[in-house]
Amino acid sequence: MKTSLFSITGEIKREIEIPDEIFNCPIEEGVVWEVVRNYLANQRQGTASTKTRGEVSGGGRKPWPQKHTGRARHGSRRSPIWVGGGKVFGPKPRDYHYSLPKKKKRKALAISLSAKMGEKGIIFLEDFSLVSPKTKEMVKILRNLGINQGESCLLLLAQIAREVKLASRNIPHFQLKQAKDLNTYDVLKNNKLLFTESGLNQFLEIFSQKKREEEVCIPPAR
Repeated sequence: MKTSLFSITGEIKREIEIPDEIFNCPIEEGVVWEVVRNYLANQRQGTASTKTRGEVSGGGRKPWPQKHTGRARHGSRRSPIWVGGGKVFGPKPRDYHYSLPKKKKRKALAISLSAKMGEKGIIFLEDFSLVSPKTKEMVKILRNLGINQGESCLLLLAQIAREVKLASRNIPHFQLKQAKDLNTYDVLKNNKLLFTESGLNQFLEIFSQKKREEEVCIPPAR
């Protein structure tokens, strides 16, 4: 598959080849849904906590006598039916983390990139550097590439230079990331993806390396 490589001025420099198995594979929404659900679950801290009737304060004595008061019998102010009492079946700290096969995660990443490519949401950019960390310089580059102000965008680099980081930190909905750390959620979250040439090479190298590792992986003997 061939696509255009742009300069920071928005001009097409040349054609580059990208692998079909990553940027033009069949779309399977179910696989992507599973991986995104797994990613979001693994981000949860799981620190929500409530107190049971054994943990709230008070309740050292019986509120009133069992009989002859005309009132309902009660044994403790810590009962869940009392205001300030314990919580029944409330949340407790827990770990939401669970694992998925690496092959499925890699497949979901390729599917999401293929879908984004079909929507013309991926732009390939030649490597560039900024002389000074000016926000207006980065905004100018985005404008030249047809990215509207306020549109969510992720720039994928091989290495994040200090000047680029400083020039982009005040741009809303704009993020920087090393290409090797790209995941399915990042692809779906952003309207546009910007791959620099070196970032693309890094991503393809890591993607191929993971594929080789999966192919040579021998399951443990039972």
